[in-house]
Amino acid sequence: MSAIGFIETSGRLGAIVATDVALKTANVRLLSLHKASGGLVTVIIQGDVAAVQVAIDTAQVEAQLLCEYITTNVIPKPANDTISNIKMISK
Repeated sequence: MSAIGFIETSGRLGAIVATDVALKTANVRLLSLHKASGGLVTVIIQGDVAAVQVAIDTAQVEAQLLCEYITTNVIPKPANDTISNIKMISK
């Protein structure tokens, strides 16, 4: 089953390190890295549910060491429109 996971940080450094850790921790791929106003950065990964959960949990720990970690979330079996809209927003 496919899932998407999100980690939001305050600042690019935390987001970059969180992304690196997530991609090294489990068999997931980077779907999007979105920079919002106020220095917020959201990293979105995709993979099977267990892999995404492990990757997000590990990335969260690393992000908390480097920056102001904001939040995480994992959506198991997202609707196709959800993924399409994420790709559209990230362009």
